[in-house]
Amino acid sequence: MARPPAVELRRRNRAAMLEQLHRHGPQTRAELTEALGLNRSTIATIASDLAESGHLQETTGRSTGSAGRPSTLVECVPKALAVAAIEIRADRVRFALIGLGGEVLERAEAALEAGAAAPEVAAAAAGLVGPSGAEAVAAVPGLVDAGTVAHSTELGWTDRDVAADLAAATGREWRVVDTATAAAVGEWSRGDAHEATKLLYLHGGRGLTAGLVVEGRAQRGGSIQLGHIVVEPNGRECACGLRGCLEAEMEAFGYAEDIEDATVAAGMGDAAARDALRRSGEDLGRALGAVVTATGPDEILFGGWLRELYLSAAAPVRSALAGTTLPHLRSRLRLRTPVLGDEGALTGAAETGFAALIDQMR
Repeated sequence: MARPPAVELRRRNRAAMLEQLHRHGPQTRAELTEALGLNRSTIATIASDLAESGHLQETTGRSTGSAGRPSTLVECVPKALAVAAIEIRADRVRFALIGLGGEVLERAEAALEAGAAAPEVAAAAAGLVGPSGAEAVAAVPGLVDAGTVAHSTELGWTDRDVAADLAAATGREWRVVDTATAAAVGEWSRGDAHEATKLLYLHGGRGLTAGLVVEGRAQRGGSIQLGHIVVEPNGRECACGLRGCLEAEMEAFGYAEDIEDATVAAGMGDAAARDALRRSGEDLGRALGAVVTATGPDEILFGGWLRELYLSAAAPVRSALAGTTLPHLRSRLRLRTPVLGDEGALTGAAETGFAALIDQMR
């Protein structure tokens, strides 16, 4: 049965206020009135409702700069709602329990044996997470769709239902997103990429992936196997069975292990290292051309070890990208490095969970 219009509107306003405070931090009622476009009495009613439910509290906040009393701020209660987020890597599982407003309540990690199978990884995650969090979200490197990892160079998994593995180990349901998409959500939500309508995040690990978010939201089909775009027909044989894949041409695994040595050597004048970085930058730019043409992002972030490659080979990346995309697609395109670094994926996994929880309130 449909809810009465007044109840529907009240729910939407509650969710909108909670989302505003979760994303932007403590605000006065006057600031909430302006941000949400609601009148003062509605703001007061909704704030009181959320305070009664334990989601919000009011505190004495900023000084007005005059002799009067400091303004009263409305803010989230972190422990009122939390998301259990994990990031799975080749050598470890990282966990964070993140509360409403973005506060980290708990943090832990567990080492993994090389080549650990999915059930072993899920068991390690279960040992970290326990019953914490109203929502559980995992970030996994690779091509991910509906909880299944179709292919992960980094983990060596193919067609693995990771959501089911985690559910079996923990006794709870999981959302699964790819690492690059999670990092994109994190950078949009908690970094400085919130002005991007379409944000493309490139992740360099032992494989190369990309994730596309639209206005900060993960999209089905936004998980991209960047490393298996063919950049050299009849090129090097790739572990996936194709030839000339970006991962094979760039020897991505070697870069994942030795990128710092390569960039230092190039900086010290090593001609071979400079040439290798240049060629890798060109290959990356050509692969990006295909992705940009297909998805039309307005910002690209280079994460993982691709950050170091981009900083060392920005010119060949940009030149090759320019040669493989239409002018109107690249004219508004910004290329840069992320600000959250290694925390991006874990932060974004949590923000994916909060988006789902707040949507349920509407």
